[in-house]
Amino acid sequence: MTVTPRDDRNGRNKTSVGIVLVLFILVVIVSSIFNRTAQAESPQEDNSIGIADSRGFNVYNESIFTLTVPANGLFGDFERKPPAHTIPPGGSYNYQVSTNLYKTSIANIYYSYEYRDGGQTRTGNLIVDLVVDTGYHHAGGVAYMRLFTTGPINYYRKDEYSTDVRIRN
Repeated sequence: MTVTPRDDRNGRNKTSVGIVLVLFILVVIVSSIFNRTAQAESPQEDNSIGIADSRGFNVYNESIFTLTVPANGLFGDFERKPPAHTIPPGGSYNYQVSTNLYKTSIANIYYSYEYRDGGQTRTGNLIVDLVVDTGYHHAGGVAYMRLFTTGPINYYRKDEYSTDVRIRN
C-alpha cells in the first residue's frame, strides 16, 4: 500500500499533538511541585482585604454566683480565643472581638452557674453574644451585646449599645 500525502500529513499532526500533550502534562506536574514547595516555605494566613481592628467588651459579675465558661463554651470572632475560665462574684472579664471593615463579627460565650431552688441544686445558663457591625456609617461601627438567661440571674446595661454588662441576681 502506498502512502498518500494526506495520510503523511495526518501522521505528523498526530505526532505533534502527542508531543504537545506530553509537554503540557510535564509542565503541570513540575509547576504543582514548585507551587507546593513555595507554599511550604512561606505559608500565608488569611489575607482578607480590609482594616482589621478589635473591640473590647466587659462582663462584670455583681451576682452571688460564680460564672463558669468551659473550653467548648467560646465560639466566634475572638481576637484571641480565651481559655476556659470563671468569673467569681465581684470579678470581671474582658473579651476582644476581631473586626474588619464592612463585616459583622460575632463572638458567643456560654456561661453556666449553680443555684439552689426548693432544696435542690440546679444549673442556670447565661449566653452572651458580642456583636460588632462595621457596615454602619458610624465611626468604628456599632457594637452591642445580646443576652439570654435561664435561672435566677439578671443583667443590666447602660443602654442598648453598651459594651459593658453587669450580671446581677
